[in-house]
Amino acid sequence: MILQTIIQVAIKCGWRVEAIVRVDGSMTFDFRRRTASGVPFRFSTDMTDNNPATLVADIVSFVDAFHPAIFAREWCRLAEAGENRRSQIAADMDGIRSHAWLLAVAISEAFGNPESNSPPWYLLN
Repeated sequence: MILQTIIQVAIKCGWRVEAIVRVDGSMTFDFRRRTASGVPFRFSTDMTDNNPATLVADIVSFVDAFHPAIFAREWCRLAEAGENRRSQIAADMDGIRSHAWLLAVAISEAFGNPESNSPPWYLLN
């Protein structure tokens, strides 16, 4: 049920997702989507103890560590794309970062307690 819910939420958020279930019960999720300009992008996260909160924490950790401008600079250097594409790639990566954040929020809300009167966890940060 948890795996199915995560996949459904990811799809609703515009991500394609592949889940790998390990022998120890942990899972790795490979999230994929295209940027606004059509460049394929993917990132992987882990969930342990069948606890979606660990997946959300891993996605938030990715979002916090991801710097669109640094990624754009490195991508342009490696792809020999030149500086003229750098601002577009940075904008694309900023969009990806936002989509990943929204994915974390959606997964968190999918497993939240609907009877709770407390605000969602992301409003407390």
